[in-house]
Amino acid sequence: MIKLNPDNSDINYILNHLRVEDIEELRALWQKDWLNKVSDNLKNKNILVVYGKDENNKCVPIAMGGFHELFEKHSNIACVWLLSTIHIKNNKTLFIKELKNQINKASEKYELMYNYIYKSNKGAKGWLYKLGFNFGCPNPQKLNIEKDFEFFYKLKKERK
Repeated sequence: MIKLNPDNSDINYILNHLRVEDIEELRALWQKDWLNKVSDNLKNKNILVVYGKDENNKCVPIAMGGFHELFEKHSNIACVWLLSTIHIKNNKTLFIKELKNQINKASEKYELMYNYIYKSNKGAKGWLYKLGFNFGCPNPQKLNIEKDFEFFYKLKKERK
């Protein structure tokens, strides 16, 4: 199940159950005060939350993410982001299915989706490959990529 703009308890749950790789990435990006900075950054954002099961078979939020439109509302460029919990390991099929569905929907709207990922976030890099994102491209000149982060992107496929 997926929900748009969940309540704060779901967001807090996710932030308190993040995968180690996501915590490392957030610390590298925002240092010691990463939790407050992430919480502040999420205010007034459209957030999608994916729900799955924890180890006790209880329904819990397992990931959150979104598409931050750049430059203006209804832009055709979006910064895509995702934070995931330790519970995705028990929900891999559901998780990938929901990600694929959301990326496919967004691919109809956006000409370009992009972001950057921390060097140790190998699990997320694998999902991004499966979802059709590209790596190994030189960083765009106007985009300041932090040390130890790698740029990734997905272009809208032209219909024939």
